[in-house]
Amino acid sequence: MKEFSAIIIEDEKDHSDLLKYHLKSLCEEINLIGEARNVNEAKLVLKKMRPDIIFLDMNLEGKNSFRVLEKLAYLHEIEIIIISSHTEYAVEAFKHLVTDYLLKPLKPESLVLAVKKAKRNIELSNLASQENDFLDNSTPLKQIAIPSTNEVQIVPVDQVLYLESDGRYTIFHLEDKTTKMASKNIGEYEKLLTNNHFFRIHHSLLVNMNFAVNIHKKDGNYLRMKSQKYLPISKRKVNSLYRFLKLK
Repeated sequence: MKEFSAIIIEDEKDHSDLLKYHLKSLCEEINLIGEARNVNEAKLVLKKMRPDIIFLDMNLEGKNSFRVLEKLAYLHEIEIIIISSHTEYAVEAFKHLVTDYLLKPLKPESLVLAVKKAKRNIELSNLASQENDFLDNSTPLKQIAIPSTNEVQIVPVDQVLYLESDGRYTIFHLEDKTTKMASKNIGEYEKLLTNNHFFRIHHSLLVNMNFAVNIHKKDGNYLRMKSQKYLPISKRKVNSLYRFLKLK
């Protein structure tokens, strides 16, 4: 049985103990590797350990728990399951693209479903990584794997107009005007597409330059695409874009 490592970040011992009991009895594949009671402890634990899943209370000693996660470099690789007494944090939580949001008192059946969802996301992401490793980024890719909740899609690279960052996820904008959501961050795709004439014009945009028409300089810098879409170029990317295009 494959194990998945997990950390519990919860300031109330009773709730933490109950969660551990349910995990031990219902989710034997979860290997608890750490625990924290407050924001500072959580930061220390997460510096030392890199779990697959975090079980996170939204409010730690009166502080917003997302302070723990904001600067975590590998955040996009972790499945986050919120366990909270408050429904009002749900909107903010899903903006951070959490895996699930469970309410206290914790229902065992809800916990089992959330863990299944987290495991599925991890397995899909691993499968996509294996697919992309197989395709080998030492030469231009012809196809790229896009993992989503229920499947991994294989898309021809020459049909991708641009990629757009959406938190821990990436949106693929395709030539046929459809979009596909991938459960990997844009930085990983930037590495894979190094040799495919893609350029990161903005922290949230990775563009297939084969579909670019011109650079529009009026009222800021924009890249005009063949689709007539104008994409913003960040100021710090302008010079490197010119070098990429052999203009400097």
